[in-house]
Amino acid sequence: MKRILFLVVTLSLLSIATAFSASISEDASSSATPATAKEDSSFAVSSDYFSTPKDTEDDSLNQDQGDDQRQGYRRGASSVREQEEGDDTVEAGTQKPLQERPEELRDAGAKEEREPKDAVAATDDKQGRDDKDKKEKKERKAKKDKKTTAKAPVKKTVKPVVEPSVLEKAMGENPLIIDRTRPQPYGWDQLTQFGYSFFKRGKDSFASQTDVPVGANYVVGPGDRLVVTLWGSINGTYKLDVNRSGEIVLPKVGAVKVAGVTYGELPAVLKASVARIYKDFQINVNLDKLRLIKVYVVGEVASPGDYNVTSLSTVISALSAAGGPTKSGSLRNIQINRDGKVVETVDLYDFFLKGDKGKDIRLQPGDTILVPVIGRVAGIVGNVKRPGIYELKGETSLQDLFALGGGINPTGYLQRVQLYRVQAHDKKVVDDFNLDLSGAAAEQRSASVKMQDLDLVNVLPIDSVLRGYVRLEGHVLRPGDYALKPGMKVSSLLQGDNLLPQYHAGAGQIIRLYPPDLHPEIVYFDVAGALKGDRAQDVELKEFDRVKIFSREQMEETPVVKVSGEVQKPGQIRYLENMTVRDLLMQAGNVKLSAYLGNGEITRVKRTGGTVTSYSIPVNLEQALKGGEDNIKLEPFDELTVRRIPNWAEATDRYVTLKGEVMFPGTYPIYKGERLSSVIARAGGFTDLAYLRGVRFTRENVRKLQQQRMDEALDRAQDQIIKLQSNVSQTAASAEEVASSKTTLDNLMRSIDILKTKKAEGRVLMEITSMRDLKGSMYDLELQGGDQLNVPSDPGGINVIGDVYNQSTVVTQRGHDLEWYLKQVGGPTGDADMDGIYVVKVDGSVISQANSSKFMFYNSFWGKKLDSGDTIIVPRQYEKTAWLRGAKDIASVIGNIAVTAGVLVAAGL
Repeated sequence: MKRILFLVVTLSLLSIATAFSASISEDASSSATPATAKEDSSFAVSSDYFSTPKDTEDDSLNQDQGDDQRQGYRRGASSVREQEEGDDTVEAGTQKPLQERPEELRDAGAKEEREPKDAVAATDDKQGRDDKDKKEKKERKAKKDKKTTAKAPVKKTVKPVVEPSVLEKAMGENPLIIDRTRPQPYGWDQLTQFGYSFFKRGKDSFASQTDVPVGANYVVGPGDRLVVTLWGSINGTYKLDVNRSGEIVLPKVGAVKVAGVTYGELPAVLKASVARIYKDFQINVNLDKLRLIKVYVVGEVASPGDYNVTSLSTVISALSAAGGPTKSGSLRNIQINRDGKVVETVDLYDFFLKGDKGKDIRLQPGDTILVPVIGRVAGIVGNVKRPGIYELKGETSLQDLFALGGGINPTGYLQRVQLYRVQAHDKKVVDDFNLDLSGAAAEQRSASVKMQDLDLVNVLPIDSVLRGYVRLEGHVLRPGDYALKPGMKVSSLLQGDNLLPQYHAGAGQIIRLYPPDLHPEIVYFDVAGALKGDRAQDVELKEFDRVKIFSREQMEETPVVKVSGEVQKPGQIRYLENMTVRDLLMQAGNVKLSAYLGNGEITRVKRTGGTVTSYSIPVNLEQALKGGEDNIKLEPFDELTVRRIPNWAEATDRYVTLKGEVMFPGTYPIYKGERLSSVIARAGGFTDLAYLRGVRFTRENVRKLQQQRMDEALDRAQDQIIKLQSNVSQTAASAEEVASSKTTLDNLMRSIDILKTKKAEGRVLMEITSMRDLKGSMYDLELQGGDQLNVPSDPGGINVIGDVYNQSTVVTQRGHDLEWYLKQVGGPTGDADMDGIYVVKVDGSVISQANSSKFMFYNSFWGKKLDSGDTIIVPRQYEKTAWLRGAKDIASVIGNIAVTAGVLVAAGL
C-alpha cells in the first residue's frame, strides 16, 4: 500500500520537475551572451644603446639613402635657392617610390591619373552628401555613448630592458660559494667598432649652427647680413647684405669695404666711415645672417658630395651632415684639403677619448674633407672597461691597446691574457701572456708585445668563487659570510647576540668540503657545549664551512595542552614553561558562567620506557583561579576538562516558541520536565479563532533525523539512476528507445536535484481538540529547547492540485465528500492517474485508496468527508517505455524518491 502511495507522489513531482527544468533552460538560453575576447597587446622594446648597428658593407645603398635625406643641404648658392631646390627634392622624393614600383603597378597608377573625373562628378556629390549625413549621425551617437561609457584603461608602457654593464655585473653579483662553481663561458659578445655610433643616422645636430655666438675673430665675407643700429644725431636700424664685392652700402654714407674684416674690428671700421658725415652718434653692429659656404666631403662617408654649410661650420659638423664615416673609413686620419694642400689632419679619437677639439678647424669655402680607408685595427674583449675594435695609429703595443680600452678591470685574470692573431694570408693563431708581474715588469711585458692588424686581445675573468670565508646561516640574527681567521671556532660566530631566541641548543650542523675532490660532508656539534667552550663541541672552522643553526620549531615537537568543556575558547594551546591551570584557563578566555568550578579534571600521560599510561588528577577550579594549591603546574599534552553545572541549559535548550492563535504568542523559557499544555496555559490558551485540527508542532532533533533519512534516500536513488544511464544503451532495442529512456532518466535526476534543495521541517503529527483533552494525553509532550507550536486559523477551503482541469481552492462545505470537491474543479484530466489520487490532511496524515476500505467495486476513499485545510493531490499517469523491461530497478528508484517526496508533502513544503 505504501509503495503505491510513494509511486503516486513521485509521478506528480516528476511532472512538476519537467515543467520547471524546461522553464529554467529557456531562461538560461535567452540570457546567454557571447564571451568577449581579450585583445592582446604587444609592445616592441628597442634600445639604441645596446642595438648592434648593421655593418655598412653596402656603401652604395647607404650613399643613396644619405643622398635622399640631405638633398636640402646641396647645390645652392643662397638661402632662397636652397629652399627652392629643397622643394624640388621633396617632389622628387615623392615620385621616386612610384618609379621603383613594378611596371604593371606603375602603368595602373598612371592610368588612374589619366582617367577623367567629370563623368563621375555628380555621383561623387551625391555620395558626399550621403556620407556627410551618416557621419553626423555617427558623431551624435558617439557623443551619447561617450557619456555612458567608462574610460578605457590606459595601456601600461613597457620599459626597455637595460642589460647591466661589465662593472655592474662584477659588483652586483652575490658571493659565489665553492660548491656552486660552474665553468666560465667560452667566447665573447659581438664587438663593435669604436666611435662610429657618434654619427647616428638621422642625427644632424652639427649641420645648422646659425644660433651660436659669433667670436671676435670671425672674418666677415660676401653673403653675411649685418644689422647696424645708429642713435644720437642719426637714428635708424639697417639690415645690410655684404655683396660679392665685399661691401655694404650705408644710407648717405655710401659703400664700405667689410670683407676680410674681423667681427671684432667691424664696429670701428663702420664708425669711422659714418663719422665722415655725422657727429655725436653711437653705433652697434650685429650679424643677422651668416653666409653659406660650399664644402666637399669625399671618401668613406655615408653620403659623399658637396654641402652648403654655414661659415661657422667645422670638420665634425660637416662630417655629421654627410652621415659620418662608414665603418670602412678611418676616424684617425681625416684630411682637410684647401687650395690643393692638406691644411690639417684630424684624429677623432682625440675628441672621443679626451674631448680635445683643437684640430676641429673652421671650414673655408671650397674645402675638401677626405675620409680615407681605415688603417690597422685591433680588438679587445673581456674584462676591460671599454671593449671594442680600435683603429691603430701611433699605438704599437699591447699596453697602448689597453689604454684605448680604458684599462683592465680588477676582475681581469692577468695570469693568462690571450692574443688571437691573423698571420697574413696564412692562418689564425692564439698566444697567452702572463701579465701578473710587479709594476714595472708588467708594463715592460705589455709594452714588448707588438700589435698587428686584426689582433684580438681577450682578458679572461678571475675565479668568482669567494675565498677565505665561512658562512653562517639558519636561525641566527646576522647570517652571511664571515672572514676566516687562524684558529677560528664555532663559538666565534655565535658569541654575543647572534643567536635568535628559541634556537635549538642540542645540535648544529657544519657542511664541510673535504679534499681532494671537495666533496661535502656533515659535521654535527652541540650548540650549548660550543658556547660553554667544550673543546669537543667547539669545532675549529675550515675554509668554505657552512654553519647552520636550527630553531626549536624545526627540531622539536611543539608541546601543547588542551582544554575542553565550559570555557570561552576550547581547544589546543601551546604549552609554555611553568604553565599552570589558571594560565591555561586565561589563555582559553576564562570559564563560562555555566562552568562547575568545584571539580575539574586533568588527564595526564605518563611515559615509562616503551609504555604509555594515562591517569586523571582532580582539581578544584575555584581554588586554582585564586592561585591556591590546586593551581598546579601543567605538563606537555595535559588535557583539562571543565564540567557544566548540573541541570544548566543553554539558551537554545531553555526556550520554545508559540505562534498563531494563542492569546500571547512568543518565545517562552521552560524548565526541565515542563509539558506542552503547561506552556500553552502560560500563554493564555487558545483564541476563539484557533483551528486545532491544523496544529503544526516541530522539533529540532526530529528535523535532523528526517533530513538524514531524506539525504540517504536521494543518494541511493541518484546512484541507481547513474547505473541505469550506463546500461541504457545495452538494453534498448532502438534509437527511439534510447532517447526515450534518456529523457525519463533525466527527468528523474532533475526531480532529485529539486528535492535536494528542500529541507525537512521536523513536524510531529498530533491531534488536539481542546486544552482539557490535551492535558495528560499522549500528545502532551515533554518539551525540549527549540520546539515550535504553530496554531493556525481556519483556512476555510479545500486545496485541489495536480492533473485536474482547474487547480484551485474550494470553499469548505459540510456534508460533501472527496468526489464532490473533484467535480468542482472539473475533475481529473485524461492524463491523471485515478488510482494514485490521495489526500494530505491538515494535520499531516495521508488518506489514499490503499488505506481505505474496499468491497468489490466500492471504495470508501471517494466518500471520505474532508476538513478545512485538506489537500487533494491528483498525480499524472505514469507511461512505461519500452526500455523499462526490468521494472524492479526503476521501481526501486521511484520508491526512494517517493519516500522523500512524501515527507515533504506531509510537511507542507
